[in-house]
Amino acid sequence: MILDWSSFGPAILGAISGGLITGWFSMKATSTSFENQQKQLDDSEKKLISGLLQALHDEIETVYERYQDIMGARLETLPDGEALTFYYPLVSDFFTVYNGNSFLIGRIPSNDLRKQIIKTYTLAKGIVDSFRLNNDLVGKFELANKIYEESQQEIHKQQAIAHYKSLIEYAKNLKTTHSELKREVSKLLRELRKNGVLDEKDS
Repeated sequence: MILDWSSFGPAILGAISGGLITGWFSMKATSTSFENQQKQLDDSEKKLISGLLQALHDEIETVYERYQDIMGARLETLPDGEALTFYYPLVSDFFTVYNGNSFLIGRIPSNDLRKQIIKTYTLAKGIVDSFRLNNDLVGKFELANKIYEESQQEIHKQQAIAHYKSLIEYAKNLKTTHSELKREVSKLLRELRKNGVLDEKDS
């Protein structure tokens, strides 16, 4: 049997061309589908991070304003050489958003913003611990002073004086830490707003 190449050749070429075209369109469709999926993932990631940044902004702004009203202003007006004898009631967790989403902090694209968030929250948590210690010192001073008033014994007077001196020294530390926190909170809020976060007061 003799093949008729004049008719069989074009058929083969047509089949090959058709296969190539079909394959190209299939690859193109797959590539487009992948690009669409990747775009959806990117959009979802941006929305997730944007929501996180907004929540962090609102949390730190709200918590800091309350702190400033109760203790910050008190510290700023406390004369040097005096003790902070005010007992500051503290809840177990001021930073629900940060603590509940700490695993997402590493996904924030901006290195500077990420570092500023961590720095500010570390300082904020540190000052909470500092006030807990100051509360402890206040309690010890008040107890020693009460015992002295009841007993009028010199030993209890000296204990009360020693506790008060500890409060004076610790007040210096609180004032320094407060000033640093105030500066870093202000810097963080500015950075968040520069990264597209909305301030409800201005909206």
